[in-house]
Amino acid sequence: MRITFLNPPFHPMFSRESRSPCVTKSSTLYWPMFLSYAAGNVEADQNEIQLIDSPAMDLDLEATVAKIRDFSPELIICSTSTPSILNDLQVVKALKVLFGVPTAIMGTHATAEPLECLKMEPNLDYCIIGEADHTALQLVRYLRGDIQSIHSIAGLAFRDKDGSIDFQPEGPKIENLDEIPWVSKTYYKHLFSCYKRYFYGANINPLIVILTGRGCPHRCSYCVIPQTLNGHTYRTRNPIDVVDELEYIQEHFKDLGEVFFEDDTFTANHDHVKQICNIILERELKITWSCNARADVPASLLQLMKKAGCREMCVGFESASPDVLQNIHKGIKNTEKAIEFSKNAKKAHLLVHGCFMVGNLGDTQETLEMTLEYAKKLNPNTAQFYPIMAYPGTEAYKEAIENGALESKDYNQWLDKDGFHRTTIRRGKLSSQDLVDFCDRARREFYLRPSYMLTQAKMALCNSRERYRILRGFGTLVKHLFRKHGELKSTVRQAPTEKQ
Repeated sequence: MRITFLNPPFHPMFSRESRSPCVTKSSTLYWPMFLSYAAGNVEADQNEIQLIDSPAMDLDLEATVAKIRDFSPELIICSTSTPSILNDLQVVKALKVLFGVPTAIMGTHATAEPLECLKMEPNLDYCIIGEADHTALQLVRYLRGDIQSIHSIAGLAFRDKDGSIDFQPEGPKIENLDEIPWVSKTYYKHLFSCYKRYFYGANINPLIVILTGRGCPHRCSYCVIPQTLNGHTYRTRNPIDVVDELEYIQEHFKDLGEVFFEDDTFTANHDHVKQICNIILERELKITWSCNARADVPASLLQLMKKAGCREMCVGFESASPDVLQNIHKGIKNTEKAIEFSKNAKKAHLLVHGCFMVGNLGDTQETLEMTLEYAKKLNPNTAQFYPIMAYPGTEAYKEAIENGALESKDYNQWLDKDGFHRTTIRRGKLSSQDLVDFCDRARREFYLRPSYMLTQAKMALCNSRERYRILRGFGTLVKHLFRKHGELKSTVRQAPTEKQ
């Protein structure tokens, strides 16, 4: 069977699979990782696939349609996100009208609101709920005739024969992650032409993004991927299999900058991290990597990670207010612990990308100012300040509705007219625009400190590997430092006609 897996066109440089999907101010463009994992798993079942990443391939809707027409698929599966869902459903409608084949969507929003999506767009046939790898495969087998009843497929919403909408809840999460094909092989076969288009502002590029595990044991109220796709049980791959994939990546992706472990929290299982590091060292594999981490990694493990090639950690510090941290269930209320972690990271010569979020339950102008000063004190290598993005399917979204903090349910309002973050949350006297304005100011105050700029200049001069990242990131960021964000504009694209 022929299946098209599509990351649809929307804003240029729009990243659906980010934890906060948007166009970034550092020109970051994410790999379509979850879409690629599902595509690889379906391909391994003797199917022919087409994997299109329209943002990375610079394809508008008309050019995307042309590529799909050349392939002539029998099923089209599209990636989605909350900020892009209205656009994505328009794309689904266009593809259904033009090709007349079954259509499906997957991703965080499809998981959170499957029935709503099916009601919103009559041309949408299926919504894949949760982890897509096995559900997409089962859907293909059903359409192939290998499975007789669609009601036997867990994690699927669909239109029944009488036109009514039905669904089967997601089954157990995938326990044996080693049975899922390496996503790097899918990248190499289908997206290699885009390899150097993907850029992460805090990382050495070009880079490859993989998972060593899925799920997060922590329950931060705002984090959409654990609450929709991966769950709260951290399931890990065999460390040997992980390092085997690292060797494959190093061999096949020339000019590799680094590998990024996109696990929700790579450091959630310290023993798993140790095993991966020790195998890298035993094999004398010289590879640079970075990861998502929490501010609770002990100094000894940080030192081992550095020795095994770790360069940087992406860490969610979020807020300086203990009350806010408790409200969002961060699990780390003691900012002194985070400060100690940052000191230990610097002693281990590890860089930190710090994430700070405003507009959470309990935030006031005072706590926002505390968080800005906290960010300056932590002084990570890079930092991002963003307003709370409360997505359907998260506790943060439910809380915002219950407390009257959600200003709008119009999905067009999750982004501004240029695709940058624009929150739909207000907190007391702080309007949604106030939160966006604060993030703009915080970004200026953090990055325009003379001491910070001097440190980055020295790094760019002395470290050739960091130079391109710093110069490109700063060149893009400086365009936004004195710009006002948050202005609204409809972002829904027009569907092509049959003549196109």
